Amino acid sequence: MPRADPTTAGGHVMPQEPPTSKDSAPRPRRCVHQLYEDHVRRTPDAVAVISGSQQLTYRQLDERANRLARHLREAGLPRGGPVAVCLGRDAEVLTAMLGVLKAGGAYVPVEPSAPPSVLRQVLADPGLFAAVTWESLRVMVSDTVRSGRPVICLDTQAEAIAARSGEPLDAGVGVSDLACVLYTSGTAGRMPRGVLIEHRTLASAYEGWRVVYRLSPADRHLQTVASEFAGFTADWVRALCSGGTLVLAGRDEDLDRAGDAAPLHRLIVDRAVTVVACDVPTVHGLHRHLRSQGADLGDVRLIAVSGDSWYLDEQQALRRTLGPHVRILNVYGVTEAAGSGAYFELPDRPAVTEHPERVSPIGKAFPGATVAVLGRGGAPAARGARGELGVKGPVVGRGYRDGSAFKSGQFLRTGDLGRVREDGGLEHLGRVASHADAEAVLRGHPSVGECLVTTVEFGKGRKTLIAYVTAVEGGELDRSELRLFLSTRLPSARAPQTLTQVAALPRTRSGKIDRSGVPLPAQRDATRRASGGKGGLSADGGEGGGIWSGIAGITALFSFLSWILTDALWPYSTDLSLVPQPWAALFTGLYVCEWLAFGLGMGFLFCGRPLVARHGRSPALTSAAHLAVAWLLIAWWPQDNYYRLAAKTDWARQAALVYAFNITLMIAGAVVVAFVAAKPRKTDLMR
Repeated sequence: MPRADPTTAGGHVMPQEPPTSKDSAPRPRRCVHQLYEDHVRRTPDAVAVISGSQQLTYRQLDERANRLARHLREAGLPRGGPVAVCLGRDAEVLTAMLGVLKAGGAYVPVEPSAPPSVLRQVLADPGLFAAVTWESLRVMVSDTVRSGRPVICLDTQAEAIAARSGEPLDAGVGVSDLACVLYTSGTAGRMPRGVLIEHRTLASAYEGWRVVYRLSPADRHLQTVASEFAGFTADWVRALCSGGTLVLAGRDEDLDRAGDAAPLHRLIVDRAVTVVACDVPTVHGLHRHLRSQGADLGDVRLIAVSGDSWYLDEQQALRRTLGPHVRILNVYGVTEAAGSGAYFELPDRPAVTEHPERVSPIGKAFPGATVAVLGRGGAPAARGARGELGVKGPVVGRGYRDGSAFKSGQFLRTGDLGRVREDGGLEHLGRVASHADAEAVLRGHPSVGECLVTTVEFGKGRKTLIAYVTAVEGGELDRSELRLFLSTRLPSARAPQTLTQVAALPRTRSGKIDRSGVPLPAQRDATRRASGGKGGLSADGGEGGGIWSGIAGITALFSFLSWILTDALWPYSTDLSLVPQPWAALFTGLYVCEWLAFGLGMGFLFCGRPLVARHGRSPALTSAAHLAVAWLLIAWWPQDNYYRLAAKTDWARQAALVYAFNITLMIAGAVVVAFVAAKPRKTDLMR
């Protein structure tokens, strides 16, 4: 059965816009909080924010923000001074962000539930002027924010803040001033980087969203992401600058906490949401729920999905579920452009294309942005060519917090791979170092749900390509069939050598696939292929049977030899003739365990290194751990025999035994602890 394609309809080509948008947005002359204030004056009693049972009108939100702004100015907040906002996701986070902007500062969103390393990195910024938080979080914030910087708790200092005037103040802020510092999502296992976003950046991005999303004051916008991410800022800017309502999803509506999308679906319907901007996992969960319940999304008129690759077949399936009255957009955005970038809108008319499951179209740039595929030398690539996606224009921020600035008029490299389609539209292929071809082929198999392909290092210099796959809902994977499927569609050099089935792909807190968080399986075929043998796609994804067969054989051999050689090496060390029963039988069991442990240790010494190397630690630590495990098993047989023959007062022999065995066993144990605790190495391609 033919599959739909955005580029053709009725046999005719439907041309897409070129990779660089010819649409332009006017240069902003006003700040985003000033755009919001227009609606405070026009419709002060309209609902601005809904958070659980709490609702704030534009007037109420504005008065709260004005009082906080005056409180910050009284504390000495300088123009452009960064203020950390560590509150979580509720109505007060909007009060704080708007209050900081109105006071002339720049807000730095911090999610209280972020990993400690991220919290330390953001809050320890020496440039922070202050932090706005709750009393319950004061200790966590105060331990990190530099001494002497104000920590403003909205609950315990509520009386002092409420005593300020609710009238707006003129902080003299211009569009070139800093509005916020947004941290990247930490793709590829890197620590997040702070991006300096100016008022004109946010205003330019908003203008593009306003045009493409067709925003109006009647819209109600669903907000589902944590406050620290660029998506949160994009959501409130779209909602409050257009006079609409922002509906904040609570903890009960979080898909990760709730386990299903039913609570989120109820929120969308009950609150008459019209615009849903969400990440790929959220739209997947919602779509599964709608299909299982035969439900719809009520008043929703637009779904914009971003954060990771969203494929054309998934968009088409959602269209079939929702019908043509809901606009469906695949959005490509980067933090460096405040979440703006490019978008593709699924057309209403049926169309045909080959392999829609391999295509993630992102269409053309938003007004105010220029997005292109960069070839060699940084120039835009020709149609059909691949390269790194680049963004430029007024939507791009000032630079990174660490001091590196973005050059005006030059493309900012995103680290994402793209292609210019023959119709002129853009396609997203994943990270630059990803194996996009192999992943696209895997997605084409009808039993595969999601997949990622990455290179894993098994020991020093031995790398193998591993595919991690999930089965479609209600389906099962036939690995033999999948192996044949891959072999007929990919050159052997680009085909995964090992297949590992997982229940779900790991994702970062921002909803992107976490390529550094995949398990590292032991693979017989992967190890053989990496070391030059004739490997192939492992059908079981488990530990190599050849390794364990070798260990078993050597264990049996050396266990037998240790039994035979005990009396030859240590005469009478196992003599139990004078020991009564049942104690003699117990000691005999001890000797048998020593022989087996020695044999297993020798087997692990000769054959066990691939099992240790699979964990991806450094070569030196891998070797040390390999030897340590072997010694922990081997040492018992000679040690006990020596001890049984040593006189109690033979101090020289006792000291030699202690240092030859006891101390080395302690060291071996410490090495194993270090190996377990060490962070796995990340190869350049594990992103």
